[in-house]
Amino acid sequence: MSAADVLTPGSPATAEDAALARELAGATGELLSALRDRTRPGRDREYTGDADAHDFLVRELARRRPDDAVLSEEGTLDPRGWRGAHRLWIVDPLDGSSGFGRGTEEWGVHVALVVDGRLAAGAVAVPGMDALVDSATVEPVPDDALAPSTEHPGRDALAVTVSRSRPPAELRAVERAFDVRLVKRSAAGVKMIAVLRGEADVYLHSGGQYEWDNAAPMAVAMAAGLRATRIDGSEVPYGQDDPYSPDLLIARPSVHAAVLAALRG
Repeated sequence: MSAADVLTPGSPATAEDAALARELAGATGELLSALRDRTRPGRDREYTGDADAHDFLVRELARRRPDDAVLSEEGTLDPRGWRGAHRLWIVDPLDGSSGFGRGTEEWGVHVALVVDGRLAAGAVAVPGMDALVDSATVEPVPDDALAPSTEHPGRDALAVTVSRSRPPAELRAVERAFDVRLVKRSAAGVKMIAVLRGEADVYLHSGGQYEWDNAAPMAVAMAAGLRATRIDGSEVPYGQDDPYSPDLLIARPSVHAAVLAALRG
C-alpha cells in the first residue's frame, strides 16, 4: 500500500478512521440536539453546546485513539500539542455555534483525521438537515457540466454558496464570468453539503476560517470526487502552528476549473 493511498480520503486504507469520525460526529450531533431541546435560545445554550461537545469528542478520541493528537476549536491553541504529530484529529465540536444558540438548523459537527499534514478521513453531521456524511461512504458526485443561462445567452448559470454575513470579495470576478445565483448559508459544513446535494455548484469562501472549520468538509468533499482547494488551486495545509485557513474553493472538477479560471482573470 502506497503512502499516497493512505493519505487519500475515501480510500480503503482510511475506512476505519472514517467510520470512527462518522460515529463521533453523529453521537455529538445527538448530544447537541438533546441539549437544544431542553434549553432556551441564547448565549448560555451556545456556550454550553461548545463546551459539552468538545468534552465529549476529546474524551472519546482519548479513549479510542490514545496515541493520536487532537486539535479542537474549544481546546488549547498551543501548537506544541499537535506540532509534528503523525496522526492529528481536527474537530469543530459545534460548527455554527451562534446559530445553534439562536435556534436555527444551520449548525453541525466536524471530525477529521490528518496524517502527516494531509487529510485522510472525515465526517460531517448536520442534524437539522438530516445529514451525516463521511469520507468512506459518501456517494460520488457526477461531474456534470453547468447549464447555460436562460437569461444571459453565452454565459453559464452558476449557483454559489457563500456566507450569509461575509460574502467573499472574489465573488465579483465570478459574477463577471457567470450568471450567478447565491445560495447563502451560515456554516462551513452546511455549505459543503449544499454542493454535495446539488443545491449549489460551488462553495467559495475567503476572509478567513480555521482548520477545524474546513478539515472535515474538505475530506468528505474530496472523497465524493469534488475538488477542494484554496482559491488559487493549491492544496490546503493542515496541522500548522497557526491554524488560520484563509480561503477555499469546493466544486465539481469541471466547475472548479472554470471558476478558478475566472478568479485568475
